[in-house]
Amino acid sequence: MTEQPTQEQRLADKLSRLYDYRGIDELQQEEPERAQEHRDAAAELATWIEECPREERRAAFSRGYEKGRERQKVRTAADMRRLEAEVAELRQDRDPDGLRGRIRDLEHALEGWDRFMTGRIVPRPDTPPDWKAQAAEYLAQLTAVQRELAVLKGVQPSNATRGDQP
Repeated sequence: MTEQPTQEQRLADKLSRLYDYRGIDELQQEEPERAQEHRDAAAELATWIEECPREERRAAFSRGYEKGRERQKVRTAADMRRLEAEVAELRQDRDPDGLRGRIRDLEHALEGWDRFMTGRIVPRPDTPPDWKAQAAEYLAQLTAVQRELAVLKGVQPSNATRGDQP
């Protein structure tokens, strides 16, 4: 059974191969003084490597990790700007008159009326609560919104402009 080389012996062999292009055993036979120099250097380096503080390795990893995160944030932001520009361009090409935006606005107004009528929101705080007047006003607005929404949903983007609008 062969004996496993220690870390110090492996390091001495590595140094020998790097500097003299021969293994430590071969160097021992040909130049014992040079082999001893490699062993001494390995002994010195091995203790230094073992004493290398773990915190420094962690700090080095953390620095690299943070730098990578920063780079990724920059890349993600650039990708988002590019994608948002592409989406805006696609929406402009497919909806030149802003029809979809108008439909969304009208649907939002319709949802607001529903919230007001079911009591989930507070009416306007600047006026005293005159429920009948507000209900009549909102009902008139709702009717107009429903008509316009029905017209807009039935119209294609190419002929979305109505003659009575400025």
